[in-house]
Amino acid sequence: MSKQSRELNRTRRAAAIRAEQARKERNRRVALVAGIVVLLGAIVAGGAWYGSGGKSTTSTASDTPPVAAGAATLEVGKSSAPVKVVIYEDFLCPFCRELENSTRTFLHENAAKGKVYVEYQPINLLSEYPYSAKALNAWAAVLKHASPAAALKLHDLFFDHQPYEQASGQVTDAQIAAWVKEAGGDNAAVRTAMKTQDAEFFAIANQAMSAANVQSTPTVFVNGKQLPATAVTDMVSRIEAAVDQGS
Repeated sequence: MSKQSRELNRTRRAAAIRAEQARKERNRRVALVAGIVVLLGAIVAGGAWYGSGGKSTTSTASDTPPVAAGAATLEVGKSSAPVKVVIYEDFLCPFCRELENSTRTFLHENAAKGKVYVEYQPINLLSEYPYSAKALNAWAAVLKHASPAAALKLHDLFFDHQPYEQASGQVTDAQIAAWVKEAGGDNAAVRTAMKTQDAEFFAIANQAMSAANVQSTPTVFVNGKQLPATAVTDMVSRIEAAVDQGS
């Protein structure tokens, strides 16, 4: 082997050694950074655990309010709660959706604490739009033939997916059935009930609406007194104030 070849081989070996050293150094640094990240994560988690008094922050069953079915209503919370809120609503009413979005978490959390009892009374006020009755009928089927918990979930889903009034005719029976299934309310009895309008349920809901002299939605009663039909934000403030004050 010539001197030139030997020098070339030494140069290559030296380059290979340097490359291997660089690779090991990169790996060492990556491992060090990963270790620091893990350690910081453990410190943060430990701090959160300590800050919570050493208790798990995972939600428990006590965070969920009890739910029960009325003749045409869904009752959330304990009837012994100091504040009773009754909400007349239409699944197609955009102002009802606004109220729902603004009060859902607040009311459910306080119902779980025993501070408020909520009675949802869906009605078919916007009768000129077939979707209003179809959604209400599906909800009635779940309330009667599935479970109150499924009815509450479907109630929420109907507002989450509420169509515009003018576009409500584009919502298909298959879409409504899919929401029923997502809510956990799908069974043979529910599917059968959804095929025809529940005349008894609608009569009870209409009678309740007439007795309360409901002319628009949402109409809200707090401890038997109807809130003024003002802006939804004002209604929300009045509901929250009543619950916070316990009266």
